[in-house]
Amino acid sequence: MNTNTIEKVGGSVNVTIHKNYFKQDDTNHARVQRTTAGMDNVIALVCDKSTLFDKASLVAAQMLFKEAVLELLQQGMAVNLFELGTLYPCAQGSISSANPSPTEVPPLTLGFTPAQAALEAVGKASVSMSQVAQTNPVINLIEDLSTHKTDNSLTPAKPVRITGRRLKIAGEQSATGLYFAPQDDQGLIDETGADWIRLEDEAFFKNTDTFLEFILPATLGADKRYSIVIKTAAGRGKAVNKTVRRLVHDKAITIN
Repeated sequence: MNTNTIEKVGGSVNVTIHKNYFKQDDTNHARVQRTTAGMDNVIALVCDKSTLFDKASLVAAQMLFKEAVLELLQQGMAVNLFELGTLYPCAQGSISSANPSPTEVPPLTLGFTPAQAALEAVGKASVSMSQVAQTNPVINLIEDLSTHKTDNSLTPAKPVRITGRRLKIAGEQSATGLYFAPQDDQGLIDETGADWIRLEDEAFFKNTDTFLEFILPATLGADKRYSIVIKTAAGRGKAVNKTVRRLVHDKAITIN
């Protein structure tokens, strides 16, 4: 550790609010955006409060404490870390055998139980920002892969790539999908979806959070402008949520 770079840090807790899509009501949950202070930051605070120790000595002591804690963990001991909480070994996974041998014990991992003093300290932290996390799909770019144009003019029956975030389409076929919504003379669409054209699932050759790639339907009219609409219930990984999220892209596409 370079003692010349040791500095103090400070701040408050940033929190984002996330919709709980596993429920139909307005339930949300909060997620803390983690900011990690390293031992160099701890040493800086110690030096700020006391002149008894220099930074180099504290860095050396920190390395010795680390080696001692690791040695105790190797012995299978639980370790009380500065009266702030206990780091302890635990097994993860299940054992299928009724009379398991030591070799059948699942791999050991670590758990941590915070002490009351640590819980009281974090309870005093201030929340500087609380915002609703954006969960709807976002389109950043639409590219005609046959011409490599990105001006939202597309070629019928040719491949198209949409780049963005939270794009993956999943959920009930009747309620989700990628749609082409015809615009009227004022650039508005029929919100009922009666005239929307749904892209067939078979037209996709990539369907991920950041990319949608598909063959554009040959049936789209060359004399019309369309809004791309994405409706999806995709969650994290392979999860499918109960709530369908929707995006109506604000830039119309035209057909060559």
